[in-house]
Amino acid sequence: MDIRTRGTRIHVREQGDGELALVFLHYYGGSSRTWNGVAGELSSQYRTVATDHRGWGDSDAPEHGYSITDLANDAQDVIEALNLKRYVLVGHSMGGKTAQWLASRRPAGLAGVVLLAPSPPSPMSLPQEQRAAMAAAYATRESVSWVLDNVLTANPLAPALREQVIADSLRGAPQAKAAWPNAAALEDITGEVGAINVPVMVIAGELDQVDRVETLQKELLPRIAGARLHVLPGTGHLSPLEAPSAVATLIRQFVRELESHGNSGAPTTPEQVPVAFDAAFNAGDVDGVLGVFTGNATMRMADGVNVASGHDELRRQLSELLKAGPHIRNQVRLSLVSDDIALVLIDWTVTVALPDGKHTTSRGTATQVMERGDDGIWKLRISNPLGISRDADVVVE
Repeated sequence: MDIRTRGTRIHVREQGDGELALVFLHYYGGSSRTWNGVAGELSSQYRTVATDHRGWGDSDAPEHGYSITDLANDAQDVIEALNLKRYVLVGHSMGGKTAQWLASRRPAGLAGVVLLAPSPPSPMSLPQEQRAAMAAAYATRESVSWVLDNVLTANPLAPALREQVIADSLRGAPQAKAAWPNAAALEDITGEVGAINVPVMVIAGELDQVDRVETLQKELLPRIAGARLHVLPGTGHLSPLEAPSAVATLIRQFVRELESHGNSGAPTTPEQVPVAFDAAFNAGDVDGVLGVFTGNATMRMADGVNVASGHDELRRQLSELLKAGPHIRNQVRLSLVSDDIALVLIDWTVTVALPDGKHTTSRGTATQVMERGDDGIWKLRISNPLGISRDADVVVE
């Protein structure tokens, strides 16, 4: 199937059906065929959609337009053309950076992101000579074979898969081969990926020489709230080809968690906690608000004086607060995640209607500590609405 995007014609391979789709974005040098092993194991449960990036596989190869934005636009246009209502992005290496950029836009229907050996959001740090060598790596059968054996894999591929990789790498358009190491890989999207507000799973190969585990731990995980890392033992950069069953199993588990948590509406990222809090608070639902807190949570109230610990005391304080019919809006400014703990800064605004028809508006920046439970759900452990301030800013209008 071919789909006309805003910039070119993109070739798409589809398998299976289902309400939730898995959208696969391949690595630099690959094609939609890269995902055959993984998609083949998942297509009995989910609709799978694998694209050829522009300049690769059976897609057209325009002379220009190979930035991360261009690749993300193609993927988004394919998703919209196929009318996918709910989907998970699965991106590998270059496709992983593309998936990060697309997810940061918070497109409608996005339920989660799986990043396999992803290129991090920070610029690739390579001197010009190495970038030139990278651009020439797919020039001949011999050069592809050398890179495949010495850089990309930790395990020999079956002969048919090896030939597939060589053919896909050789087939890439010259402009596409040059664009990644000399332009797209150098793009800095670190400021954008913090906006990702869906669950993210990162799968890294223990022996990956391209996007190493330690690189992802330093450059990627701290920038995406709630991202979880899985390391595949004895696996190199081409995990979809080296370990397709293991990759498919992790994706299946991730999607099952999404479906389970999606049905409950519970927060699966720290950024979703204030969203759940706002919905319950503005509905006057004290039980819903309490559900956002851990059982042993502590909250310093917005008056800066009262401190509530545990659900019983929180219920008493929050019930009193909700009597005034306040409306709150929380906006995450910054989050820092370490395993199952997150420190989150939140800008908040609370508006209360006064008997004389005027409104009082309070503002502040909260410091919140959140915990992820064994079920993968994030909740508030410590809530400090005033942060380091003694009082909130109050305006009567």
